[in-house]
Amino acid sequence: MLELARHDRPPFAMDPVHEPLVRALLVGKTVAAARLGVHLSLSTSSHLRGGMEHPEDLVTVLGNLIDNAQDAVLAHRPTAMRGRPLIEVDLRERAAVTEVRVTDNGPGVPPAAREWIFTEGASTKQREAGHRGLGLAMVSEVLSQRGGSISVAERAGGGAEFTAHLPRASARADAWSQS
Repeated sequence: MLELARHDRPPFAMDPVHEPLVRALLVGKTVAAARLGVHLSLSTSSHLRGGMEHPEDLVTVLGNLIDNAQDAVLAHRPTAMRGRPLIEVDLRERAAVTEVRVTDNGPGVPPAAREWIFTEGASTKQREAGHRGLGLAMVSEVLSQRGGSISVAERAGGGAEFTAHLPRASARADAWSQS
C-alpha cells in the first residue's frame, strides 16, 4: 500500500492527501471497498498536508470509521438501499485540528445508541461473525488520549455521519507551553 501511495498519479483522486500513511490507507480501503461493490471516495474539499507527528493515530481513527461504514452499507443493502453503497471521506485541517468526516448511506445510528457504540464490546453485528465491538472503542480511546472528540449524526439523505477532531501534536504542545 505504501508503494501505491508514492505514485505520482495514484489510481484514485488522492492528490489532496499528502500524508503517506493516510494516503496508503485510503488507497487500500478504496480497492478493498470496490471489490465488495462499495464506492469509497474522498471529498473534493479534502486537504491534508504531510509530516504529521503521529499519523498512526489518524490511520487508526480513519481506518476504523471506514470499516464500520463499510459494514453498515453492506448489511443495509438487502433492504431499501437506494443505489450503490456509498462512503465518503472528508479530511481537513482546521486551526490546530485535523477534522475527519466519514459518511455513508447505510441505516444510520439511532440517537439512543450514539454514545453506547463507542464503549468496548458494543456491537450491532453478530458475535458469531467474529465482531468484538473494539473498533469504535479504539477510535474513542485514541481521540480521548490526544484531546480530541467524535460525534455521530444522521447524514443528509439517510445514513450516518461520523465527525472526529484530532488535535495535531505540535498544536497541543504549543497550547500547553503558552499556559
